[in-house]
Amino acid sequence: MMKKIFFITLILVCTEVWGQMGINTGNPSAALDIVSNGNTLVTKALEVNNSDNSELFKIHNNGNTGINIGTSSPTDLLHIKTDIKHENLPVLSSPYSPLAVDAAGAAKVKPTSTQYFYFKRSSSFGNFSLNNTSVYTNIPFPAGSDVQGNTVGFGFGTDTSGTVNAQSVSNISYLTIPEPGVYLFEMYQTAYCNGLSTTSSNTGQIAINTLFATAGSGSSVYSTNIIFRDYVIARRNASGGIHASSYAYANPQKLVVAYQSTAANEKVALFVNYAGGDSYSTQSCFMNQPNGSDNYGYLIVTKL
Repeated sequence: MMKKIFFITLILVCTEVWGQMGINTGNPSAALDIVSNGNTLVTKALEVNNSDNSELFKIHNNGNTGINIGTSSPTDLLHIKTDIKHENLPVLSSPYSPLAVDAAGAAKVKPTSTQYFYFKRSSSFGNFSLNNTSVYTNIPFPAGSDVQGNTVGFGFGTDTSGTVNAQSVSNISYLTIPEPGVYLFEMYQTAYCNGLSTTSSNTGQIAINTLFATAGSGSSVYSTNIIFRDYVIARRNASGGIHASSYAYANPQKLVVAYQSTAANEKVALFVNYAGGDSYSTQSCFMNQPNGSDNYGYLIVTKL
């Protein structure tokens, strides 16, 4: 008892005389200066326990602080178990997002930005046939000046050979999705074919599939995720007027897909495919520019 009284008296005297108190140091630099007595990851500079001798608060030698984590060592600068209550916080407005926790468990507030990919085609592509349901023609979206924005970080590549639904296809232009997530793909373009069809089923139209196909990272085996079907209306010139020997009207080919990517660097490729009706066995079909338009089609992708 006398030892405790002497120690308390000494602390009071030191505090009164110097205005500073040091624990494990003879030269305190603050009103209360505590120096850790070790330099390992589990060494504690300060520990506070409750009446049951359970650890409530601790500061380790490396600066990590733990609150309500029991006997575990804090693994971050501030490591807290269960809820934290905040009051009177400022309301954040654009361009800042609400407080959120990332995959590593760190709480962050950061500027928001729409992650998107925008491709606006400046020239036609084509020279493909429409007469065989087993033939797939790749719709290219290459890197270059037609890419108007790519904040989502899509990659670009070409498979010199591959398969689509087990059918061989050469020079497949694809986009690479860098990280898992949900992406909305919206594509619009128009199709036409020169002259009369080489064979006719007397339907007066051509049915064309637009395919959205995917492959895993490093794979060139593509499988169909979804198909959109549109029709080329026959006997129309480029302005839409009735014409005896023309399929040249700009017929919309559309695709809207909400795709959930589940692995990093998945590949996405788009294709056109003959579905039925009048047919062209010669490579005389194209994706063209509608009258009054400044482009030959576009692809917009937004990360949701």
